[in-house]
Amino acid sequence: MSFQPSNNRLNEFCSDIFTESGAPSRFVWQMIQGGLIVASCLSMLLENYEPYRVGYADFISRLELIAVAFLTVDYLGALYYAPERMKYTFSFWGMVDMLSILPFYLLLLNPGSAVMVKSLRALRFLRLIVLWRISRGRF
Repeated sequence: MSFQPSNNRLNEFCSDIFTESGAPSRFVWQMIQGGLIVASCLSMLLENYEPYRVGYADFISRLELIAVAFLTVDYLGALYYAPERMKYTFSFWGMVDMLSILPFYLLLLNPGSAVMVKSLRALRFLRLIVLWRISRGRF
């Protein structure tokens, strides 16, 4: 019994998602990504409004975790399937993708630097640029 065919199917599926294909799976991926970006940006606004921050802190934290997990998979997938990985890493879109998730990981690695990282949280609004890319059909 060989598992190679399923690996090929998984690779094809991921390739469809992370390359410029017109595949339905890419469209679904981008719609989920767009919805998470909008929800994440709205939660960023709500966390700065005291009544919502107190009442919905757990929800906002979980939403941020889901969005960052999804955007991280998206960044790593785009990096893996990029024809030239270094070129993608330092491209405009590669930098936007990386900078939109970076504040989360900096805070995770060094919770004591919350003041510095909170100032970097504005970088999360770069996710709106990712949303613009999705709406324009760019990778």
